[in-house]
Amino acid sequence: MLLSAGNRTILPHLQDQDGVLVRRGQVYVPVGTLRLEVIRAHHDEPMAGHFGRFKTVQLITRSYWWPKMRQDILRFCDSCAVCQQSKTPVGRPRGLLSSLPVPERPWQIISMDFISDLPKSGGYTCIWVVVDLFSKLAHFIPCSTIPAAPTLALLFTKHIYRLHGAPEVIISDRAPQFVSRFWKHFHECLGTKLNVSSAFHPQTDGQSERVNGLLEQYLRCFCLDQPTAWVKWLPVAEFAYNNAVHTSSQHTPFELTYGFHPRGGVAPSTNVVSSDPVYRSTEMAALHDVARRLLLEAKATQKTQADRHRQAGEELEEGDLVWLSSKHIKQAGGKFAPRYLGPFPIVKKISSVAFRLRLPSSL
Repeated sequence: MLLSAGNRTILPHLQDQDGVLVRRGQVYVPVGTLRLEVIRAHHDEPMAGHFGRFKTVQLITRSYWWPKMRQDILRFCDSCAVCQQSKTPVGRPRGLLSSLPVPERPWQIISMDFISDLPKSGGYTCIWVVVDLFSKLAHFIPCSTIPAAPTLALLFTKHIYRLHGAPEVIISDRAPQFVSRFWKHFHECLGTKLNVSSAFHPQTDGQSERVNGLLEQYLRCFCLDQPTAWVKWLPVAEFAYNNAVHTSSQHTPFELTYGFHPRGGVAPSTNVVSSDPVYRSTEMAALHDVARRLLLEAKATQKTQADRHRQAGEELEEGDLVWLSSKHIKQAGGKFAPRYLGPFPIVKKISSVAFRLRLPSSL
């Protein structure tokens, strides 16, 4: 490569060594496809290793140079499809916390989930946990097995609808019962909207998950010696949970639902509940206002804390191509299977952090 007069003016620091332009021991790569070939050889080839930005830049700059080469290398590494499929992202996870709305009143929005695979107790092996997102009142309903949708509808009528009426929204995971046609039609008749979580995203139903943990903890404490006797403790566990102050609302679920504290056998007998219905109604409204304000504050604090460990995701729209995590998809390669599949087009934007993709029939 001869050093022309023009190059001497533009790149005066280059030296001609036997027809090759050299800069401080680095070979100059001219504009054109050769630069891409150099990057590809130092990134894609087995001897290069498909490493990241830093290692690739260091490997290439050891022997080559051209203006703004770092930008070219970074752009190439960031767009490498093999790297995107095979590597685990580093840094804070993308997507800020997207919280559910705080209800206006008790039993407006509820969540539900199952605790399954329990030791058989009185013919029961699982618990249906239903939680009100406003008062946090919960019902723990024993089941012989995870019921099919028709049986679940009967249990819902018996244990929830009978006491609280039909909610406006039900939040659940994607269990077969909760996405069945029967269950959807049943709640269409009641005027209830079903809000199921995104696949493999149980955080949507975080309220039920937290109550599940507390219930399991309670039963573990009282069933250490008799694990198969848990069903007899279930009504008492429900009472204890509903009679305990919730950290977010600063009130007990029982008080926010009924307006007074129940007698529990561990407190002196008192009767401070007013019999005046007007006063009771005003008092309950004020109680709910305070509780809702505290719930909103708690949710804001939770979001602030969660977002410290996350970063905003890219603004994606319908038609954009994205990678799909293969974490929950069985693949033949085992640990050497790609971590991401695709890219696939977005066909529907559900929220800022949830999208529906057009997937091949093989998935």
